[in-house]
Formats: sequence, C-alpha cells, structure tokens
Amino acid sequence: MKLNLVCQQYAAFRKALGERFVTNGRYVKAFCLAMGSDIDIAAVSPEKVNTFLNGNGPLTTTWQVRHNALLGFYRYAISRGFVGNSPLPLTVPKLSATFRPHIYSVDELRRILESIESCPRPRSELGTSTLRTLILLMYGTALRTSEALSLKICDADLAGAVLTIRDSKFFKSRLVPLGSKTVRLLTDYVNPRSLRRRGPNDFFFVGRSSKQIPIHMFERAYIQIRNHAALRREGGPRNQPRLHDLRHTSAVHRLVKWYREGKDVQTLLPQLCVYMGHTTLAATQVYLSMTPDLLHEANQRFERYAIQEVL
Repeated sequence: MKLNLVCQQYAAFRKALGERFVTNGRYVKAFCLAMGSDIDIAAVSPEKVNTFLNGNGPLTTTWQVRHNALLGFYRYAISRGFVGNSPLPLTVPKLSATFRPHIYSVDELRRILESIESCPRPRSELGTSTLRTLILLMYGTALRTSEALSLKICDADLAGAVLTIRDSKFFKSRLVPLGSKTVRLLTDYVNPRSLRRRGPNDFFFVGRSSKQIPIHMFERAYIQIRNHAALRREGGPRNQPRLHDLRHTSAVHRLVKWYREGKDVQTLLPQLCVYMGHTTLAATQVYLSMTPDLLHEANQRFERYAIQEVL
C-alpha cells in the first residue's frame, strides 16, 4: 500500500479519537514527503528512516519527537496489516546536552523593546505597536505564543481584568487575571474605532492586513528584533534566546518576586501551575530554571530558616 495513503488514514484515525494531531501529524506528513509520494510503505528502509530522524544538524530532542511520531504511525500500520515490521531503530542515540531556556534579565527585556522601534523591517506585516504589546503580554502573563495569537476580542474582558484562554494545550481552557499595567497596555493597544468594525469573534491581534498573525511570522520578526538588539549567547543558532523563553522568564521572575516578598513559595507554586495552564506541578517546575537571582533568594530564604531553627 502507498505510504501517503497510510499516512492519511492514520491522521484521520487519530483525529477521530478526538486528538488535534498537530505536532505528530506534521512530522508524519514530513516523513511521507521525505520518503516520496509514490513509495510503498513496505519499501521504506531503516536507512531512509534514520536519515529522516537524524536530520541535517546535531542530534537534539527533536529526534525523540520525530521517533515518537513514527512509533505511533508504525504501530497503527502493523496492526492494520499494511506492513509486517517497523523500520525504526531499536536503540535511542545519545543526544546532546538538554537545551536550557534563556532567562532574560530586565536589561535584556528593555533592549528587546527598544529594538522594536529601531529595527528596520520594511514592508513587515507586523507593526511596532502589535509586536510591543504581544511581547509585553507574553512576559506579563506567561502565555504561550499560540495562546497570545489565538486571543479573540471576546476573550479579553478588560473591564473585568481577565483573559479567557480557550482550548489550549491538553484541550484545557482557563482564566488569566490581569494586573493593572497589563490592562492599560491592552486598552492602549486597541482602538475603539477599529473595534467597532470588528466582531467579538475576530482575533485581538492582527497584522496590517487585518488577518490573524501566523506563529512563524511572529517568530521571524522576533529573531530580527533580537539580532538587532545584539542579544545572543554561545552555542550556535539553535541555542539563541527564543520567543518562548519569555514564558520561562515570566515564571522565574514571579518566583524571585515571591521570595523577595517573603511569600510562602511552596504554597503558591500550585497556583502558578494553574495560572500557566499546566496539568501537573512537574510541568511548571521545568520552567523554573535556576538563575543567579533565584539561587540568591533561595539561599537567603534557607539561611533565615536555618538561623531560626538554631535560635
């Protein structure tokens, strides 16, 4: 049977189970294209699979994501009798060091915002006001990039100071309370006259063409701004500060602030977990990378605790 037909049937099967099948679907489709549209599934060799899994650059966790996508695909294909065995490798290669998110300093965030105004981006679909508001919103609320871009006008209750995040990761929806500065930021961004021309189900953030902003367009614009701000770190292109790192930064800065205010961090962590839309506390802990400020505040908290115990 043709590989592309099996891929189409597999995608339909997973979606029929209620899955969005976005990430794995994208990799299965890429695998099908890489193997060739007319190839029979039985003709896919282990060598071709390895070439697809390894890609062109160094081995990263992307290898595992691709492997996981193909693992499910071949389980389906074998169970349906489309192929007798899987050409996937039996052993997982040793991957390079785990990527560490970049936690922006306050100074670096200021440089990013200044770069938005000074970075030349001729004929860009994204205006400076839109970029600035999106970046500040993501930092201030720890939203995922897709969540910020998917916001609709009806989701932003600025009078009530709350955002409704609908059907995000894990098919969960949640309410995100807003601080007064963020409310003012969003209020200044929207033009009452333009809102009257748009319906409640229109997207809150749109490009100059009044269409929803694709995530790849936002990420590309951010890279231009970051490079213009001369913000970089060692490790090559794959290791540079990302747009998603604003979410990591927001979580870490929130934790540092709680330590400095003397808050009960262990009690507040589950609240941060819900605020960020995580299903488990472990998922939130991934975002809490250890920084000098965070380490310093944690050490001070421990020292105060130790002194109290001794006295």
